Amino acid sequence: MQPDSGNNGGINDSVISGDVHHHHYANQGMAQPQPVIIDPNTGLPQNVIIIQQPSSGPKVVGILVIIFGVFSIGGEVIGIGDTLELGGFFIGMSLVNMLISGGFIAGGIMMTNYQKRGVHIALLMIVISTVVGVFALMMMPDILDDIAEEENLSADEREELDQFSGAIMGIGAIFVIICNGICGLIIAIPLMISNNGLDDSSLFG
Repeated sequence: MQPDSGNNGGINDSVISGDVHHHHYANQGMAQPQPVIIDPNTGLPQNVIIIQQPSSGPKVVGILVIIFGVFSIGGEVIGIGDTLELGGFFIGMSLVNMLISGGFIAGGIMMTNYQKRGVHIALLMIVISTVVGVFALMMMPDILDDIAEEENLSADEREELDQFSGAIMGIGAIFVIICNGICGLIIAIPLMISNNGLDDSSLFG
């Protein structure tokens, strides 16, 4: 009777040993879950990077600047006949305006390519255009005097012409400054957009 009980004990030990051995390897093969930290602001895991598309603002403003430059050059070309008849000063002003318009076109093209220096060039053209416009208005009295001499105007007519030229200078200067200021703000819009996509290029180093 004793050997039977001894054999039963051996079988039981073997079964128990097998169960424990199998359970030990099963625990080693199971993957431990990793904790995921959620950002409370976005509701996404913290290691998720969201890449946003750059704003289309620079491209839109750049296209508008190009259109403005093209129309400005077109206006000078259409009026070239009258410009040649008026003489050297007006021819020089026309050439300067065409150069400024070319600068607008170049700056607009750079802006459509998301180059920050394109904005700088366009703003520089605004400043130059303002200076040229004010200078042209300051030359208005001399131009009107030449016209008065050519037309043989009387003293009263010259006085009225001088008053008229003063009004033109005042109103014209205000118009030039306000108009160019508004244009400058529109051109600077891409710099005010947080996700403008502009590169680090600069006209001023």
